[in-house]
Amino acid sequence: MTWNIFLYIPYTIIMIIGLFILIVILKGAKSKKVPFILLIISIPIFIIFQCYFWNGTYNNYVKSYLFPSKVFECEYEEELKNIAIPLPKRTVFKGKSNICSPFYLSYVDDRDFKSFYQEKLNKLKDKGTIQNYRQINNNGFEVELLSGSKIEILHRADSSNFITIKYVNRVDVDSKLNPNVATLM
Repeated sequence: MTWNIFLYIPYTIIMIIGLFILIVILKGAKSKKVPFILLIISIPIFIIFQCYFWNGTYNNYVKSYLFPSKVFECEYEEELKNIAIPLPKRTVFKGKSNICSPFYLSYVDDRDFKSFYQEKLNKLKDKGTIQNYRQINNNGFEVELLSGSKIEILHRADSSNFITIKYVNRVDVDSKLNPNVATLM
């Protein structure tokens, strides 16, 4: 999981301290109706925040609505700097942010995945951003860039619903087709 447990523990401790301070302040209040209403509101909010921090499934579900990933971009590969591969709605980034991580979790089914990428890849092809694309393995697409390099977009429609995006450099493609080609890296 991509949670940062070392940040969540202090958040939880601070929230518990804040809840106790709120309870102490409300116990000292003269009116009993207002503190009771405040306590009834604050405890569910506390529970919702704790579920967000500690329950990975709930965390992903909330992120898919509030902070979805819109595009796959990679600044570390020269060829991919000006290409943004769109992602389906409600897609959550699941990798490390300091690399071109290809791991995403999406709440789309196979049919929506295929129709989304057929539409978006057609637009990219019409604009001249990519050379061509084709459907592979009935669960993904292979995109051919202008240079001949390829990007594979695969969807695992099992219970995990992961999307992986894999970049294959043209030099790597040529060396697989012809083992005598030297790799220049």
